[in-house]
Amino acid sequence: MATPDTPAPVHYRYRFGSAEFDEARFELRVGGLLVDVQQKPLQLLALLIRLPGETIDRDTILDSLWGRFATGDAILANAASKLRTALGEQNQEFIVTVPRRGYRFEGTLERIAVGRRQDSRLELKAGEPALDRNEYVLETLLHSNEHNETWRVLQPRTGDRRVMKFAANGEQLANLKREVTIFRILRESTTGRGYVRILDWNFEHAPYWIESIDCGPNLTDWAEFNLPEGARLAQIPREQRIELLLAIVDATAAAHEAGVLHKDIKPTNILMDGDASGGWQPRLADFGSGRILDVERIEALGITKLGLTVASDVLSDSGTPFYLAPELLSGQAPGVRSDLYALGVLAFQLLAGNLRRPMVPGWERDIDDPLLCADLARATDVDPAMRFGSVSEFGNRLRSLTERRAQIDAANAAAAHSAQVQKRLALAQARRPWIVASVAALCSGLVLAMVLYVRAENARDLLNTEYQSSAALNTLLREDIIGAANPSVSGQGGVTVADALARAAEQVDRRFAGTSAVTRARLHSSMQ
Repeated sequence: MATPDTPAPVHYRYRFGSAEFDEARFELRVGGLLVDVQQKPLQLLALLIRLPGETIDRDTILDSLWGRFATGDAILANAASKLRTALGEQNQEFIVTVPRRGYRFEGTLERIAVGRRQDSRLELKAGEPALDRNEYVLETLLHSNEHNETWRVLQPRTGDRRVMKFAANGEQLANLKREVTIFRILRESTTGRGYVRILDWNFEHAPYWIESIDCGPNLTDWAEFNLPEGARLAQIPREQRIELLLAIVDATAAAHEAGVLHKDIKPTNILMDGDASGGWQPRLADFGSGRILDVERIEALGITKLGLTVASDVLSDSGTPFYLAPELLSGQAPGVRSDLYALGVLAFQLLAGNLRRPMVPGWERDIDDPLLCADLARATDVDPAMRFGSVSEFGNRLRSLTERRAQIDAANAAAAHSAQVQKRLALAQARRPWIVASVAALCSGLVLAMVLYVRAENARDLLNTEYQSSAALNTLLREDIIGAANPSVSGQGGVTVADALARAAEQVDRRFAGTSAVTRARLHSSMQ
């Protein structure tokens, strides 16, 4: 904390139009209502309002608000636009843009001293009593920057551990209030298993704080220091890493259904509750930069009665750049698909087995599953319209990996069978001309054989007929004509050849009845 001999600077409450800015609490109210606006626009207002009527050049503003992280005039114009949106139409005229120079506050301004503000550095030390929780001592510093400190605190008597997040001044008070507001929404709308449970808070005096249960190390520390000895994230079976990822996806999807965006999903904002024997339960933490999509839902739950912040910001400059969706860098409003983009990057790191590996061109070589590559590519598409419609859809795709692989295997098997059938058909079609030619040749040969056979049969019949005719004629000449005319053979005398011939002609049909008609006709013809 600030040392006693170093007085903290005096801060003021400024009033202009219907707006009021409390420099000590770093709060903006319009029309008496507390407005939730990001830090950079409020810091711009604080810078301009301290020097009313004076133009502050762009370089001075960029250096004061962003320092070495300033990337150009566009981020300054974006912050000024958000500031005007927060002030409302009736107060926008107080913020004047001076072309090619910078900005200034112009108009009637009332200033009221509100006291001295605590130094932004808390300078807490391990072993000291926790602020407002004297039964607990500060054990381990988990996170620290110029705005706040997060400590794990210990109750020495019982061994109970909790986590306390401290803010030294009002600059981070809005974030603490937003985190409590969102926790109350999630507690009323979900099972609460996927989030860090907040136990108590102090928004009345500095240093402000919220107290939550101790949910263990963040995902990065868990992967590097809390796994079993010798184990590495990449050595955990992929199915288990997917189950871990699905728990984070489900928690984010439930938050979206409750009307809450996280806006800063990254490994250090995921706490690993449990142990190696009982199983690990990832929990989303740090909703301090989150966004409430449905303000009416807060009122329906009665949360506004506690005086907590009501979100009215349209745009956002919060989030870790590596996990920030491209459309947010160009000033578009955050949505469920910007959270989906961050989950896609985180999913790549989990599946690649390295939470520090950037998702840069060529990342596909680290994922050997085509289905997972396709899912990650869609979740992190540069065009939000090309991403999954919701985080739940992304989760459903991951859950159906086994079924989708089986469908692809079946489709590949069917395609292979179809290709084999097509190949056989192509071979058959290629052989068809040869088969036709062979059948034609066979038919031609058969016809020729039949013709030759018929001719042979005819020749045989003709030869047989000729043979029968010759044999019958020889028999006729020898026995019936010559034998009948020879008295020594026939035993008759006085028979002439002519008589023998005539007698033989009369007996041809009877004597040669067993021969063919052709043979008998030839015999008759021979004897005429």
